Amino acid sequence: MARLGGTPRMLPDQPVVTVDPEVERLAHLMVDGLIERLAAEPAVPATSLLDNLAEQLQQAANLRRLNVRRRLPGSPSASSSPATPRRAAPPTAPGGHLPTAGPR
Repeated sequence: MARLGGTPRMLPDQPVVTVDPEVERLAHLMVDGLIERLAAEPAVPATSLLDNLAEQLQQAANLRRLNVRRRLPGSPSASSSPATPRRAAPPTAPGGHLPTAGPR
């Protein structure tokens, strides 16, 4: 740790911070109003929020398993049809040709 050398100096007297009473009153009014608004809102239990999240994740996993992809809002096909499963491309042999059955 660094150590300051020399004789200690006194700090000059600092002015006492004063808050305008009207500013303090308005701050209390705002905070009290926020507390009242928050108290009036129905409380949602955290378990309910977690259940909703778990359900949404399960739906997303199911859609992904079915290979369903969301269409981006700006794409031309987004307004014409809903998201649909994509078909897997047939396997290709080296050279870009479809595999054929060999001689039997």
